[in-house]
Amino acid sequence: MATLSPTFALAASALIPIAVLLVLLVGLKWTAVRASVAGFLVAAVVAFAFYKTSGGQIGTETLKGVWNSVSIIIVIFPAILIYEISLQAGAFPAIRREVTRLIPDPLLQVLALGWCFASFLQGPSGFGVPIAVTAPLLIAIGVKPLWAVTIPLLGHAWGNTFGTLGLAWDAIVQQVTLPESVWFAAALWSGVFLFVMNFMAGVFICWFYGGLRGIRHGWPALLVLTVIMGGGQLALTAVLPSLATVIPTTVALGAALVLSRLRRYSDGQTRIDSPIMDTAHREEATTLAAPSGGMGLHQAMLPYYALTIISLAVLLIGPVKSFLAGIVTTSFSFGDATTGLGFVSHGSANYSPISWLTHSGFFLLLSALVAGLYYQAKGMLDEKAVGTALRSTWKKALPASLSVVLLIGMSKVMGGSGQTDGLAMAAADTTGSWYGFLSPLVGVLGAFMSSSNVSSNILFGQFQSATATLTGFDVAVILAAQTSGGALGCMISPSKVMLGATTAGIVGEEGSIIRKLLGVAVLCALATGVLVMVFGRMG
Repeated sequence: MATLSPTFALAASALIPIAVLLVLLVGLKWTAVRASVAGFLVAAVVAFAFYKTSGGQIGTETLKGVWNSVSIIIVIFPAILIYEISLQAGAFPAIRREVTRLIPDPLLQVLALGWCFASFLQGPSGFGVPIAVTAPLLIAIGVKPLWAVTIPLLGHAWGNTFGTLGLAWDAIVQQVTLPESVWFAAALWSGVFLFVMNFMAGVFICWFYGGLRGIRHGWPALLVLTVIMGGGQLALTAVLPSLATVIPTTVALGAALVLSRLRRYSDGQTRIDSPIMDTAHREEATTLAAPSGGMGLHQAMLPYYALTIISLAVLLIGPVKSFLAGIVTTSFSFGDATTGLGFVSHGSANYSPISWLTHSGFFLLLSALVAGLYYQAKGMLDEKAVGTALRSTWKKALPASLSVVLLIGMSKVMGGSGQTDGLAMAAADTTGSWYGFLSPLVGVLGAFMSSSNVSSNILFGQFQSATATLTGFDVAVILAAQTSGGALGCMISPSKVMLGATTAGIVGEEGSIIRKLLGVAVLCALATGVLVMVFGRMG
């Protein structure tokens, strides 16, 4: 671990960039681009003035952030392109019509898409894909745009540890050297914490939909889907972590269709006047008849079918993945750097490699291409519509990409200068035996700053392990709290919020979305902290 020994002033100064970002986004409702510019500049000033980080080091960390942002940006463009192609081809009216036909109950529709389907997409892909894809689908069934972004952010968060085929879990395992028995226990505890998070996500979605009436109406679906998704993941965490999210969420999608046959959900009557639904849009959706020769549900869902099939084929078939990964991979080399306070930012000869042909962005691009060619062949998309889709994609993706670069650059400057470590160590010093209660918030902080549970686990995994030993907590439980907190942080990470706002067409509303989810994320983190305090003490 780095040798930085933070004082109160140092720890307090490290809070400034985060506070600026939150105040501007949530309090003053600045756009993500404007707020991220300010946050990045403040982080650089704090690094230079308080943490004695040279201009060259700040520049290097900024370059690292730019490179790290590439893996997100190459998801943003094709994800938005899929949306624009689907929009131009007329897919969303078909989805709206068919989903409302197959699942008559509007609350169950919201749960099926915003909770089950978003989590299903998190299983093989991640990197913001669940938000970018699901938000437009929710809008298509009558959900107001702001809520269409909020709900999948909440609904998919629990899958951020074992989703993306267990990428975040692999990251923390690689960071910390522990016996296999400890990792087995950590996986199980992660499953327990994420089960609770999954249940709370379903409860909050029902609450947002209709308060107590929404929970009463949704409780059978809520319990069944929680047992399938959260319980299924818990059962698979220690034995098949790479598929611990994929398999249960696939089953949950089928279960949602079965649940729609229950009398409670099959009458098609909107019994709850929901504040998250556009009433006029909802009435149009339920009365829209299928046009003669019009697009069917399977045609409308073609890009998402293609995305799922391509992702699973590449990522689960070892020889295919190895072959594609060996074709073209890019990384950069950075050396070690030491600040004036003695904090060491370790370099790498192979920094954050991107395997272009096994990345989610490539899967999305192929899916967009497949859908575009199919729609053109069927006469649903002409050259003019393709041009419109491309221009709209560029217009929407550019500001989102800029904000991602700045936000991750801010995160890297804070991490490389010692600000992030200073905050975490100061928290441990001041909380002592209460550290376990707050340990999930460390994971939240890391994911909020970096937009990635993977990065949060890399950043804080070793720190959490060492602090657990010092404060008398079970290392397995604390590491489970770390990655569970990282999953929660993905719910409110500005870059993912920006991605969803972009595909939903509400750029500028990022602060409102974060404000709705911030309390949920903190409440879930504190609930996890209570479990850590009860079950995580050694001896």
